Amino acid sequence: MSLAEGIARALEAEVLDGTLRRGDRLGTKEDLRRRFGVALATLGEAVKLLEARGVLTTRPGPGGGVFVTEEPIRMRVNQFVMGYRWSEAEMVQHHTVRNVLEPLICRYAARLRTPGDVGELRAVLDRMRTTMEEPLPYLRLTWALHRRIARLCPNAPLRDVYLSMLRYLEGSAEQAEIAPFNARRHHVVHRELVEAIAAGPGDRLERAIAEHEVQAGSDEG
Repeated sequence: MSLAEGIARALEAEVLDGTLRRGDRLGTKEDLRRRFGVALATLGEAVKLLEARGVLTTRPGPGGGVFVTEEPIRMRVNQFVMGYRWSEAEMVQHHTVRNVLEPLICRYAARLRTPGDVGELRAVLDRMRTTMEEPLPYLRLTWALHRRIARLCPNAPLRDVYLSMLRYLEGSAEQAEIAPFNARRHHVVHRELVEAIAAGPGDRLERAIAEHEVQAGSDEG
């Protein structure tokens, strides 16, 4: 893999996992060059790769720079990759697919997590705890937690399909009225899932996955 392709993949991953969102400004090419510590020509090549894929766009002039496109091509393609448009399937069907993939994602995470990964997951949990009285901000952090767990999965097709399902569900919830749910119980279940991932593969992880599946089935979280 060339250095430019490696940078392109790193930036694309940030778009796919939600770190970067549609319309976000990444800075100037010089900002990105300093971030990755490469020559401007290498950074320019990476940006061109992502422009060709419809992930990034550049804008000239004051306030310009490198931006995430409003609707990256890869996200549009994901809507058809299964042979149907997202709108043709009910939300519960997307939850079903996500919940089938979730144990695989968590098992990869438990095998490959580092202390730094665990620290980041715990930090998201701490932020979740402070928003328990605000359903939508709380759920946004829950989805961020799951995206961060998914970033530990090296299986690109599995990770991308899972993130696509998560992105659809997140977008749907942003436009819907959120039914009441037990945020404290929800937080306890997710805290144990993270601690089980930190502990590694084994019975504790399997119990945490099963408990999360039960909880997800009861409130689609």
